[in-house]
Amino acid sequence: MKNAADNKTGDLLPDHDLAGERPRKPTASQRVMGWRSNKNLRALTVNLPAELVEEFHTKRRTRGHTANQAIETLLRTQYLRKR
Repeated sequence: MKNAADNKTGDLLPDHDLAGERPRKPTASQRVMGWRSNKNLRALTVNLPAELVEEFHTKRRTRGHTANQAIETLLRTQYLRKR
């Protein structure tokens, strides 16, 4: 411990953090927003009848697709196809 009269010895611990100010960790919503922007994705919310959603999930599970893959495939092959 440093004596109060000692003016030749430096402090062992500085008054400030040597690493500087640390940035705050991003929140979960900020991480998701960053992930979506990196992959150029947008969120889409759809309200559908419950029985249609259950049929959709049953069909996509048998094919081994995720919901995102199934919807993307349906949009590209059915809804957005050139006629």
